[in-house]
Amino acid sequence: MSHKNQTSKKINILPFICLAISVIVWGMSFISTKVVLKTLPPSSIAFLRQIIAFAPLSVALAISKSKHLPGINDVMKIAFSGFFGIVLYFVFENNGLIHTSASSASMIVSTVPVFTLLAELIFLKKKASIKIWLAVAASIAGVYFVISENGRIDLFSTSVYGNILVLAAMICWVAYTIISRNLSKKYSSLVITTYQTGCSIFLFLPFVIHEFPNWQKPNSLTIFNLLFLGLCCSALAYVCFLYAISKAGASTSSAYLNLVPVVSVVSAYFILGEKLTLFQSMGMVIILVSLFLITYQQPSG
Repeated sequence: MSHKNQTSKKINILPFICLAISVIVWGMSFISTKVVLKTLPPSSIAFLRQIIAFAPLSVALAISKSKHLPGINDVMKIAFSGFFGIVLYFVFENNGLIHTSASSASMIVSTVPVFTLLAELIFLKKKASIKIWLAVAASIAGVYFVISENGRIDLFSTSVYGNILVLAAMICWVAYTIISRNLSKKYSSLVITTYQTGCSIFLFLPFVIHEFPNWQKPNSLTIFNLLFLGLCCSALAYVCFLYAISKAGASTSSAYLNLVPVVSVVSAYFILGEKLTLFQSMGMVIILVSLFLITYQQPSG
């Protein structure tokens, strides 16, 4: 009897361990990208990351023995969605990280659920309470504080330019979410992600070809961080998060994702020596509060 109780406890704890792994790994991804940017161009990093990730994702798909695979028409749709959600997303984000801090980038990207909800409210006529609208408005104000310099936006400022590029990446992800809506009803997340990753390798080529002359011989630190981005951020964390959703539920798992920017900010402080301004700190708090409000106000289904 006691053995069964111990097993039950382990089963209950495992999803939260998986969530912790996902949060830590995704939070560290911004720091790893900043490190690799010292030796490799931005689009090339994303390109190599997809190549590294494609192998374990393909193995996971083979192991899953999924019988429902997309035909040529849906493969084209998956490739189109991947162009926004992987290719353009990482082209903008990685170029933005050249000019801005990992802390600011992670805070901007963390508002994806907010702007996805805003897109649904505007374009899909989704209904929401006054509390949701206030949380969305507060989050947008928080983003303004994060991307600005002491409350003002100077378009000639390097950091503001980088923040705007990251903001563009976030908008691309929102577009990807809307485009992928019907696909997710037909295929599993593993199928979609594996096919998107494979297609993105070819779609990255126009952005990467001109960067080839700027490639430097990678050192051990670069190789380690590239492997971390590919194997851990694009493969391991993804599998862990899917498992957590299946066991702990979507709403609980989404709530944990709100901690990703916290991990990024703390890690960037200790590893990269980055510091937040008072306005950025205010923006971070506003964004986190609004994210939690939106997560718990929306239905779990």
